[in-house]
Amino acid sequence: MNKENLNQRIRRLRKLHGYTQKELAKYVGVSHGSISQWESEITSPKGAQIQPLAKALKVDVVELLQGTGVTSNIEVGPEIKGTVPLISWVQAGAWKEMEEISFIADSAERYRTTAKVGPNAFAARVVGDSMTSSTGRTIPAGSVVVADPDIEAASGKVVIARLDDSSEATVKELVIDAGRKYLRPFNSSFPTIPINGNCTIIAVVKQVIQDF
Repeated sequence: MNKENLNQRIRRLRKLHGYTQKELAKYVGVSHGSISQWESEITSPKGAQIQPLAKALKVDVVELLQGTGVTSNIEVGPEIKGTVPLISWVQAGAWKEMEEISFIADSAERYRTTAKVGPNAFAARVVGDSMTSSTGRTIPAGSVVVADPDIEAASGKVVIARLDDSSEATVKELVIDAGRKYLRPFNSSFPTIPINGNCTIIAVVKQVIQDF
């Protein structure tokens, strides 16, 4: 059995974590062509590229270079399912009506997600403390929510919604009680909002990502 070389290892690990060559190139700070040449064994990564490459592929430098199978100091996380565009709350509020969704999705910063979502999914960074709670579920300011507009909203789901008197979307829990609907914050200091034809549910939140 032939021993796996560095170039083959890069290709295997990239596929393992669900990156495209373009996504891996962006993370490492090199061109798409560089990744293609590495995997085709035309060239190999240089010294300054090894550390960010190892981090992106979730192995330590020794394991990336030698494939020794030693225990890595970087814990391998869940499998990356794909990437979604990171958009503003104004864009999120108009997401269902936007004809140029594909253009925005292509030009926006991409955010990696381990959630299984559809092709119209997006991410937005939470602003404010209305979903911050000291008990139970919490979505602190600065968190990134990954949401899918093709999932049906149900009571108890966290949703991205837009009230008719606002151009921006908001993230809240959808509550349906005796036929009445509400948007409820996790933070009890903020009011629950009754909705009755004055609200558009944009998407259902599938994942919350916190950066530290």
